[in-house]
Amino acid sequence: MCLEDPNTGERREVTAEDEFYTLCRLGWKWILQREDHPEMLHLQAWYFQVRHFPRLAWVRLEAPHGEYFITSDRSVAWLADGYADTPPAALRHPTAQVLAPLTRTTALVGRHGTAPLSVTPREVNRFVAFAASSWIAGPNSDVVHQALIDPRDPRH
Repeated sequence: MCLEDPNTGERREVTAEDEFYTLCRLGWKWILQREDHPEMLHLQAWYFQVRHFPRLAWVRLEAPHGEYFITSDRSVAWLADGYADTPPAALRHPTAQVLAPLTRTTALVGRHGTAPLSVTPREVNRFVAFAASSWIAGPNSDVVHQALIDPRDPRH
């Protein structure tokens, strides 16, 4: 890990945990570098798994015959208080919902509470398309096209 002394700008690579914490107590700051990104993603996934996901009630959605779910470059997305692209801390909000399409006919929804969930594949697809950054994919062009032309605001 790379640490920097904010007073002098000196940077030091450390590998020992005790040295890391000693320098932090002295005011050194942890500097995240490009090569740290994959490890940080792994840590974030672990944090979601142990902190947020167990708090949610999970429902498996099965698409009716002839209807399908799409997927995107954001395989798991969430909505809190009607807003997408909220920070992970928003998963604590009582209205938070996590959406994970697993296959073209199965999706998982995690949320607080256990009230019955009434949602259609089209509504799921609208949100998946809204949350995507670069691409979406589906079992046929009609399903993908519908997700793209539906209103982009996930609150409608």
